[in-house]
Amino acid sequence: MARLDQANARIGARRARLAGVHALRELLARPSLESRLELLRALPAGAGVPREPAEDPLAGAERALRARLRGEARELLGRVEGRRPRALLAAWLALDEAAEVKAVLRGVAAGAAFDRTLAGFPAATALPAEALRLAAAASSVEAAVAALRDGGSGIAAAVAEALPGAEPGLLPLEIAADRAAIARAAHACRGAREDARILARHVADLADARNAATLLALDGAAPAAPPWVPGGKRWDEAALDALARAGREPARAAVARAFPVRPEELAEPAAAECALARACTAALAREARLRPLSLAVPLAYLAARRDEVRRLALALRGAALELPAEALLDLLEA
Repeated sequence: MARLDQANARIGARRARLAGVHALRELLARPSLESRLELLRALPAGAGVPREPAEDPLAGAERALRARLRGEARELLGRVEGRRPRALLAAWLALDEAAEVKAVLRGVAAGAAFDRTLAGFPAATALPAEALRLAAAASSVEAAVAALRDGGSGIAAAVAEALPGAEPGLLPLEIAADRAAIARAAHACRGAREDARILARHVADLADARNAATLLALDGAAPAAPPWVPGGKRWDEAALDALARAGREPARAAVARAFPVRPEELAEPAAAECALARACTAALAREARLRPLSLAVPLAYLAARRDEVRRLALALRGAALELPAEALLDLLEA
């Protein structure tokens, strides 16, 4: 077992300070953006939110939330004792690279302004900021992939290989990104020790979640070529092919049973992606409770911090758009 007792003891204290439902309710009850930002600054997660006037204070707050989490991830990585557990935590953090590549491709394909695209990145940024900025400002998906690849992204290099002959849409490129990231993480967590097994189980969950998302995205249409990511435990390739041929409703029911999630959470791609991610995070939290001296504790904590950042950013954006507080709470508590 890794020597994680000191790092994990610190994490226990930090976890108790995560913003919960009460803080979200209070944030939504504030009457103005400035009053909401003032409350955010009083939370541990929002201590870095700038006080000086900014052209886009919401974007500034989101950047600060993510920057604070990036710093915390780096700090925890430095506190982990031992080369092997540190390498495993670094491998988990490196999974963010696929999410970053996909966020860029989605933003460029939608014609979103590059600053709005950058605002959607996961917290523990794996790629150089300038490469991300150049890619997010690209005029086409192909140019964005090239900019990321030239900026040092191995995941983007795998996506570039999938570009020639890819079917229309982003799905084949997103599958290529996830396939490369999951394969890299699976290679990093080979071994029989507990921490390696914990990460290997999580990586298998991610492979299953990717395949589940692909099943739902196919929406009953049989794939032209096998789109599945290897390494999952819930279905083999033959079972996935059969579910794809079975149609939309059988596939949705199978995914809902396997994770499990509520079937209604799988009706829309974005909601399904969030539901599957929550299921993977919940599995990490169970590992952390069962193995309190293991790598599962920092993994589960950082996953919870990512979710905290997402909820706070969603609360700020939703309140700025004057969406009903109760409707927002339904989303935030999902």
